[in-house]
Amino acid sequence: MPLLLLAVVFAACAGSADTKAPETAQEKNAKVQERAMDKQSALELMFHNFLASVREGASAETLYDFLTDSSEYWLDTLENHARVYKPEDLDTCQFYEAYVILMYRLYEREHLWETEEDRMLYMLLSKSGMLDRFTRLKLGPMKVKNDRGSIGLAKSPEVPIMLFEWDDQTWKLDLPGTIPLITKGIESIAVKKNWTGRKLALYWIEKEYHMTYSRLDESLLEPIGF
Repeated sequence: MPLLLLAVVFAACAGSADTKAPETAQEKNAKVQERAMDKQSALELMFHNFLASVREGASAETLYDFLTDSSEYWLDTLENHARVYKPEDLDTCQFYEAYVILMYRLYEREHLWETEEDRMLYMLLSKSGMLDRFTRLKLGPMKVKNDRGSIGLAKSPEVPIMLFEWDDQTWKLDLPGTIPLITKGIESIAVKKNWTGRKLALYWIEKEYHMTYSRLDESLLEPIGF
């Protein structure tokens, strides 16, 4: 009798397993859509919090939490280059790298720093920094594709100007992928005039700040008293 009861139980379990219908393609698509919507909402929330942190003058530790690991390494590398690169070294840089390096030197010479540490982060992400000024333009909707997110300007939303990466459970800003997109339009000048990245960087800084600072010349190509 006990053996008979066990056989009946096992048969019932096997029958219930067999009766469970496989997941349909429609159900699978619904799950994929739900995950995508969750990521979309997470990206929009992250971006909102990121902008709020920048404009409220959040600490470097807080801002680094919004960035990919490669972004932090990139900032450290560029800060070191700003301190030691000579003119011939700048010729190995892309325009956006040369521009950021020369801007760092301008901040140093004009005593614009409000911090003793994480200065490259401050220059790019602080209130009125390069990224803050740019994100005050009218932006389009955020877009998500798998583990990559992006946002463009409202006038051309399909052209991304900021990139994000999904990092396990949260979104992070891909800074070395974003800065070249922001400066891409300016780079077209170098192509037309056959200029190097460093020459265009010097020209653009002079164009932006000639009414504010003096000596926006080749002196910025040399390391200056770090």
